[in-house]
Amino acid sequence: MLTNICEDRLIIISDLHLGNPACFSKRKIVEFLAYAADNDYNLCINGDGFDIAQTSFVRLAQEVPEVFKQFRRFAKKNLKVYYVIGNHDMVLEHFFEDWDLFTLAPFLNVTSGDLRVRVEHGHLYDSFFIKMPELYEIATHIAGFFLNMTPWFYKFWMGFEKILGYLRQRKTRVQNIVGIVGEAPSISEAARRILERGFDAVVFGHTHHAGEVDINNLKYFNTGSWLIHTLYVEIIDGAISLKNHEF
Repeated sequence: MLTNICEDRLIIISDLHLGNPACFSKRKIVEFLAYAADNDYNLCINGDGFDIAQTSFVRLAQEVPEVFKQFRRFAKKNLKVYYVIGNHDMVLEHFFEDWDLFTLAPFLNVTSGDLRVRVEHGHLYDSFFIKMPELYEIATHIAGFFLNMTPWFYKFWMGFEKILGYLRQRKTRVQNIVGIVGEAPSISEAARRILERGFDAVVFGHTHHAGEVDINNLKYFNTGSWLIHTLYVEIIDGAISLKNHEF
């Protein structure tokens, strides 16, 4: 299984959640993939590009044809599309292999010049997901029920998580917490431990809370979710940055 790659021109996105009732960005996703292919970027989808956990195969089948057309453009140009499996698309892993459009990986160690970057979806560092998997699955399906009733429930929940994050900072009376507001502390702690293993940067998805923070003069990025933002990480010739694609 391929996990170590060398790339001088790579774009990383995550959490597109195509098929999810809260996904209103299909057009933007298609346009962005076309932009990446036109500009000869290789691509990494860092988990949850497709969402089967909170939708149906019928809805998903309606969403993906235009997206797959863009993936085929990458293949025709001999550009690579890496797919790191996330918790919302685990069940599709064998389908991905059959489609033969992606290079599948549980994580990626990316080298670009002198830069070393670890790319992981991040769900394995979510304490709720790891400690209570059955309850997490139930909560995911309950959230899916509310999303089908009103897709705006998603933005309400993301706002609620941010409020919890601010309250967590206030409770601990720490003014300079290293982490992205809204994320569980276990996520940034995992990023710190990975950076200690010799990486210059870590890129997660999963939490849907986008941002970048310095950890001991190294970088932790989260690309967030295209349900809210059109953010991506760009790696070019040993330089890494978090960017917002303008439409």
